[in-house]
Amino acid sequence: MNRAFWIFSILIMFVSPATLQAKNGSRHGVTIVSCVVNSNGNNSTNGINVVYYNTHDSPATEVDFMVNYGGHKYILIDHGSFSRGAQINHNLTNALTGEPWDGPQPKLCAVKRVTLADGSVY
Repeated sequence: MNRAFWIFSILIMFVSPATLQAKNGSRHGVTIVSCVVNSNGNNSTNGINVVYYNTHDSPATEVDFMVNYGGHKYILIDHGSFSRGAQINHNLTNALTGEPWDGPQPKLCAVKRVTLADGSVY
């Protein structure tokens, strides 16, 4: 019985990190495909790499992301013209830079606000 417990415990240790990911998804008409914290190579952060797409008919001109990482919340802002259905893959470094490295997965990565070219704000 003790041996089975230890085997189960070891399996949980190896499986859990692979299945734990930030809570991503669709919000305010923008769907996040992935959100990964970048490392600067010196044991500190260098923003995020976010892959997402706009589901609105009007192009998005600003998408604000809320990221919870290392026990702190950050807002990272992406500006541009993001057409409906076009996959956007950007590295955002206007926040979450120089913080202690805690792995590539944030606890939360969500769309906080979206501004569209037609003037709508979500």
